[in-house]
Amino acid sequence: MFRKRSFSLVALLVFAVGFTVAVSAQTAPTSGTVFMKKDGKKVPVEGVLVEAYSQSTKMSPVKTDKKGYFTFAGLMWGYKYTLVVSGPGIRPEIQPGVAAGTTRMEIEVVPGDGKQYTEAEVRDALEKAKSGTTTDPQTEEEAKKAAAEYEKKKKEYEAAKAKSEANFATAQKLLKEGDAALDAKNYDLAITKFEEGFNSDPEFAGTAPTFLAKKADALRQRGIETYNKGAKADKSVKYEIFATARKDMGDAAEFYKKALDMVAAAPAKDITPENAKALNSFSLLQIKELTRIAGLTGQVDPRLPVIAEEYVPKYIESEPDTAKKTAARVNLADMFLASGDIEKAIKNYREALAVDGNNVDALVGLGLSLVNSGYATGDKAQLQEGANYLGKFVSSAPDNHRLKKDAEGLLGTLKGEKITPQKIKS
Repeated sequence: MFRKRSFSLVALLVFAVGFTVAVSAQTAPTSGTVFMKKDGKKVPVEGVLVEAYSQSTKMSPVKTDKKGYFTFAGLMWGYKYTLVVSGPGIRPEIQPGVAAGTTRMEIEVVPGDGKQYTEAEVRDALEKAKSGTTTDPQTEEEAKKAAAEYEKKKKEYEAAKAKSEANFATAQKLLKEGDAALDAKNYDLAITKFEEGFNSDPEFAGTAPTFLAKKADALRQRGIETYNKGAKADKSVKYEIFATARKDMGDAAEFYKKALDMVAAAPAKDITPENAKALNSFSLLQIKELTRIAGLTGQVDPRLPVIAEEYVPKYIESEPDTAKKTAARVNLADMFLASGDIEKAIKNYREALAVDGNNVDALVGLGLSLVNSGYATGDKAQLQEGANYLGKFVSSAPDNHRLKKDAEGLLGTLKGEKITPQKIKS
């Protein structure tokens, strides 16, 4: 039976690290979901076969996943296809006139005998549909109704298709203009273009998270540049400049988070798995980088610790390299130390040292945190433990480590209070 469907952008923006958009001149991903109505609700149908026919050829079939999602990666741009859905316990459905690049398509199926049409049956049904005789190899009556429904929806489809193509063209244009501005370090213009791109279709996960992450990246780069200017500025304006940089980097973290949250909640029909993976990887990496910069500079926007505590562990989980995992954990601890949250700093430094007991950045971070806490609470046991870690750091860190002189000076102060480093027990 022929079924109606919904349409969206003609193609998704292909999002990769570096944010390069690539739209093939020959093929376009085409995707959608298959569902069955139960108790008035749309229930995804897993494991059904979806076949695509052009005028002369049959493409390799695909199956729906747990969310009822299917995708064809290589349908020819500018061509229309017929999709046929079949599977155990359902009646086969024929979906004609699908343009390559169509996304967010929905195909409804109903219970049936699980029949799978042959190619000859499909092509025969399509020929009969053109002549107005029948469109379904099962029943002529159903075919007539389906043909009438198809004609009724034709104008609606053409209008939706035109709107999708216009939206896609607008998104490409704004992304290109925003990238050009970002390359030129015109951050204000880049942010404006990415905001326009997001607002053009803020609910569509195929493009909106890309523009959120791009805006975040422009804010991050602007924040870093502003901080560097502040570091060279006169004291009378230095801290005001630092405050501006902190806000930009806090805003960046917030927009990376929004992009991640939108991808996580996106329906399968709205975003390809490849786009989702690339967006997640990039945004998690940049939140980790913002965390590292905050710990290094001491400029911590109040929003960052909350975001970093949620997402840096997700970066660590996704990162296969053990050394990078440990470095990210140390970055998180450094950020907490810079923000004044000594308890969380100590916790994360300990977790880093549990993986690599000789990590010099974790050793000095934990030592400083414990000594600070010990002085604040009068806890001599913490002062002693802090001295132990600082002692191990000083004996193993290179002379050019940025905190070595500070650690040596603090050990001298502790020695005056009769606290000297002891060997750390494994």
